[in-house]
Amino acid sequence: MRLKNLSISKKIYLTTSLIILTFALCFFWIYNNYRNHVYADSKKQLVTAVDTAYGIIDHYSKSVGKDMSESEAQKHALSAVKALRYEGNTYFWINDTQPKMIMHPIKPALDGKDLSAVKDPDGLYLFKEFVKATESKQGDFVSYQWPKPGKDTPQPKLSYVKKHPGWNWIIGSGIYVDVLQAKLNTIFYVVLTVLLLAILFSSVLIYFLARSITKPMKHAVEMVNEIEKGHFSTRLNLNQTDEIGQMAQAMDKFADNMQHEVIGSLQKLANGNLNMNLVPRDSQDEIRGGFNKLENDLNEIMGSIQNAGQQISSNSTSVSDFSQSLSQSSTESAASLEEITASLSELSSQTKHNADNANQVNVLSTDAKEATEEGKSRMAQMISAMSEISEAGQSINKIIKVIDEIAFQTNLLALNAAVEAARAGQHGKGFAVVAEEVRNLAARSAKAASETAELIEGSIEKTNNGTQIADKTAESLETIIGGVSKVSDLAEEIAAASNEQASGIGQINEGLGQIDQAIQQNTATAEESAAAAEELSSQAAELLNMLKRFQLKGQSQQQVSYQQPAPSRPAPQYQPASNDNWGGAPANSPQQAITLDDDEFGKF
Repeated sequence: MRLKNLSISKKIYLTTSLIILTFALCFFWIYNNYRNHVYADSKKQLVTAVDTAYGIIDHYSKSVGKDMSESEAQKHALSAVKALRYEGNTYFWINDTQPKMIMHPIKPALDGKDLSAVKDPDGLYLFKEFVKATESKQGDFVSYQWPKPGKDTPQPKLSYVKKHPGWNWIIGSGIYVDVLQAKLNTIFYVVLTVLLLAILFSSVLIYFLARSITKPMKHAVEMVNEIEKGHFSTRLNLNQTDEIGQMAQAMDKFADNMQHEVIGSLQKLANGNLNMNLVPRDSQDEIRGGFNKLENDLNEIMGSIQNAGQQISSNSTSVSDFSQSLSQSSTESAASLEEITASLSELSSQTKHNADNANQVNVLSTDAKEATEEGKSRMAQMISAMSEISEAGQSINKIIKVIDEIAFQTNLLALNAAVEAARAGQHGKGFAVVAEEVRNLAARSAKAASETAELIEGSIEKTNNGTQIADKTAESLETIIGGVSKVSDLAEEIAAASNEQASGIGQINEGLGQIDQAIQQNTATAEESAAAAEELSSQAAELLNMLKRFQLKGQSQQQVSYQQPAPSRPAPQYQPASNDNWGGAPANSPQQAITLDDDEFGKF
């Protein structure tokens, strides 16, 4: 069953049920989010607490060798962590990776014991799990069961463990899950009680509200059904002052007015009496105001239609002449359109040729842009090679300086050898000759090194000049690339515009062809209009004869004699644009009454 077909009471009950269901779903959604939030906050608190203990241990580990020994630092760290508490009596413990208990403040009997065999009632080797949790990353959470003071059996517990890599200690702390659940249960039952009380109170209130609405509405529906059948004798007569009572009074008044005023006026109108004399209640009374406007408009229209009929009859001949002139003008327009179409076809061909040329220019400019970019890349490689040559020249210059220093030292050694040979006298002559040759060789080496250095310095200077010229050339290539890019973009835009122009001219050709067809059709229509004008004159005479049956305002009822219109000459056969007879009645039924449509009242 569709929702709109339900009764108001069922809709109210359904809406109330949906609201209650929505509140229940929202409650459970909020409770679930709150539960997740509580667990997330507890986890963050565990991480923060363990990080605090970790920071204390890390502080003492960094003090080893400065202020105390490692054993003293570990002793102080264990003492500090053992006394550390948060959230009442929540403590920390420390074990190593064997696993062996290093410190447990609540169960000191575990200190120093191997804990690898310790497991909870579910068979979980929890201290091994602590070691596994810290192997892959520095810290992680572990869920297990552990004895709780005041409880006979171990309770679920969530702990966070973190390993200190320096001492290989695992620091841990945990909270019992039943503590968190107790907080959640308190809030859950309080909110659930309030929600159930609100639902109960709302259900009772909605029940009485639905009864107070549906019962009067049922009588109102019965009255509306009677009005729909045209029966205006039914009344609600409700003794209520609320909105439903006010609606009932308004419906009773509406039925009275419809029965005594509107129906009576419609009966007058059906009898052809256009003198209804309804007085509107105010400026916004649409029914009585509409009847008054209808009365005035009909009186005015009926008088105007008689004059219009005479004018239609006299003007139908002019319409025929105008139609013949229109047909001739349409023929001349069709010939002109053929010439325009031929010219546009030639223009379309030239525009298409221009578009093809623009596309070729776009392709050539794109190739030029790619070639220029390749030249820029080669120029960058040449600049890099010139820089490497300049650096190599600097290195050679350094080597020449070393050779010059070697030559200087060789010359100095040759001088010393000559002095020693002079001291040796006759026995040192041969050595003196060798020393002289060595000194000459050193002098020539120094001179050659000096000349080589000058040549290298000149080469370096020329290389620098070449580098500067290459840089300027690269800048020029960059400018050329920018220009070529702009040319390429412009060529692409020109090609696109030419293609659009060619397409537009093709559309114009199609439009002219359609206009040509329309002109030819208008020519045929103009010929048909001339024939229709004669038929229209006959229909206008018959219309005037029919309108005399209406009694206009300020006139008495008259007996009207209906006259057959004068026979008109045969009209040519034509096909009208729509299935009507130009607004007139058939010739063989002159006494047929004009049908007035209520939808047309607002048009006058």
